[in-house]
Amino acid sequence: MTTTNNQWVGWVAVLGFITFAFIFPRFLLTIWGPENPWTNYFYLYGFGVIYSGSGVLLALKTGACNWERPRDRYWMKVVMGGFLWFAVLHAFWIYMALSIPYKGVM
Repeated sequence: MTTTNNQWVGWVAVLGFITFAFIFPRFLLTIWGPENPWTNYFYLYGFGVIYSGSGVLLALKTGACNWERPRDRYWMKVVMGGFLWFAVLHAFWIYMALSIPYKGVM
């Protein structure tokens, strides 16, 4: 690839990120509305997947992380597993908060 093609790819990626950042929250609000806790959840982890994924992709493309090195493989699994763990745990907390009835003290 030439330098001109690489520049176009970069600008298209930046334009895609900006477009996603503009459309994604509005899409979530039309589906669930602002009062639903799942709107915040998918907003948080939707952006997290896109931007963390682009950071991981950047680390792989630049050679900062190499799948051939066992230590790099380990830490990449920790990063991806940690993100997935917190997303699942957070979804579980939201689900439990919405499904378990609470009787307040009067």
